[in-house]
Amino acid sequence: MSNSTSLKAKTKKSNKSKLTRIGFIFLMLLGSGLIGYLIGGYLKGDTTVTTSYPTYYKLLLLPMVLVIIFLVLAIHEIGHVMAGITVGFEFRMITVGPFMLRNEATPSGKKQLRFRWNTRLNAMGGLALCLPKSDEKLRPNFIKFIAGGPLASLLLALLAGAIYWLFYRHTPAFFARSFWQFTALMSGIIFLTTILPMRSGGFFSDGARMLNLLRGGAKAEVDLAILTSTAAATSGVRPRDMNVAPLQKILDKDYQHPFIPYLHLYMYAYLMDWGKSSEALVHLEKTVEEIDQIPAGYQATVWLEVAFYKAYYQQDLPEAEAAFQQAKISAVIPKHLIYKSEATIAWLKGDQKQALARAQEALAALAQSMDAGGAIAEKEWLDGFIKQLEDH
Repeated sequence: MSNSTSLKAKTKKSNKSKLTRIGFIFLMLLGSGLIGYLIGGYLKGDTTVTTSYPTYYKLLLLPMVLVIIFLVLAIHEIGHVMAGITVGFEFRMITVGPFMLRNEATPSGKKQLRFRWNTRLNAMGGLALCLPKSDEKLRPNFIKFIAGGPLASLLLALLAGAIYWLFYRHTPAFFARSFWQFTALMSGIIFLTTILPMRSGGFFSDGARMLNLLRGGAKAEVDLAILTSTAAATSGVRPRDMNVAPLQKILDKDYQHPFIPYLHLYMYAYLMDWGKSSEALVHLEKTVEEIDQIPAGYQATVWLEVAFYKAYYQQDLPEAEAAFQQAKISAVIPKHLIYKSEATIAWLKGDQKQALARAQEALAALAQSMDAGGAIAEKEWLDGFIKQLEDH
């Protein structure tokens, strides 16, 4: 990265993006208000049905609501997975809250479903990963895959609402009635907030993704590239093994799209994994130029990578420290990126002990990375760096 590269990201927010963000917040507030109203009504006991129940019954609604939240999120993600399997995608992973189910390769090469604990905050809200087995019919297949989640949420909302209305609306079965009522409401909220085409920062709702794919053109091309690349990386495909031809084709056309910086990051990782650091630098610089497209809470990942590159490859301490200071660390930033940057800066300062300690922490933190494929390359580099420090 040249010394003239600015370390200050520009902020560009269109009126359209502000309106969609306001709409998203309004829906969430409306949904939260409805849930709060129902719970408040139960706790107050302002109907003839709820008044007869003791307070501790009503307080038990709170843990029940948490269970329902996990249920409706799980059904939504399962909807994505089932739709993906239907169109021939390979199931890789589903995450809901602290629970994760992964399709992992055994030593014999066979695939096996394994339960894991999820400790990644940015996947707590639910994540479904299915990988296309071929490039045929990618656009219609991804439309179906994305639609599976909202469709499952809608069906659950209708089913729960029907059960509540037909069997429990006027009965004294407190928990059963409450369960179906809250399930219908929450699943309906999930359906609405995902099916409406909205964008908040760099995040797109299911509806927005489907709309882009249905329209076709440049936006659909970029969306398909980011969907396939993210699914591959998260499911464990190493950067140098990824198919980057579609990414390079898009970047050569100089499209304007909020996902472009992510494509540059994938190209950067691909080239770095092949040992082509000079070529990779071009894509890192492009990412910095368009960093305002990345949500503010995630921009630190870019600055940490800049700090690492400046320290290790260019051995420019002032620039490395400036980039590190630019990184606004939050709970969603992968720990290994922080420790790796600190390790290379310490190494550049000549503090071998600190560099080794931070590199070992980075190695240990790799298990928490959402980018399972990138973690393979990171581990290889860290192993070599640690050996270099230990042999010094």
